[in-house]
Amino acid sequence: MKRTPPRGVATVFAVAMFLLLLFLGVEKWILWTIGVLTVILVAAEVGREVRARSIENLKVESFVAPDTLDRAKNAVGALDGRVAHTASLYELTEHALRSEVERLEAEHNDGSRFPKPDDGSRTGSASRRSG
Repeated sequence: MKRTPPRGVATVFAVAMFLLLLFLGVEKWILWTIGVLTVILVAAEVGREVRARSIENLKVESFVAPDTLDRAKNAVGALDGRVAHTASLYELTEHALRSEVERLEAEHNDGSRFPKPDDGSRTGSASRRSG
């Protein structure tokens, strides 16, 4: 399983370095350089966190049955990343959907990707198409 450092490690290191150099009284140009890099790292970390939260907050309730969604959330919570594809609900959902699409391509399209539908084709639910 791929290991990545916890979120914010680089930012914490940069802030700690800045404070240490400030305490040691190094030259101003060094403090300015480290300070600017620290601000950039903090901004990048905040942006990354915002993107991660927006992905996790997608409204899957509108296209997944409530019971299935509850079971998926329970599995992610119980397994907590110890099993592949269970680090987050997003990861589990992405893996499950990709696996099913690959199975459908293998069974019904000789393993090739399906062509993009024409403008007139609909990809919504069957109940919406019939009504």
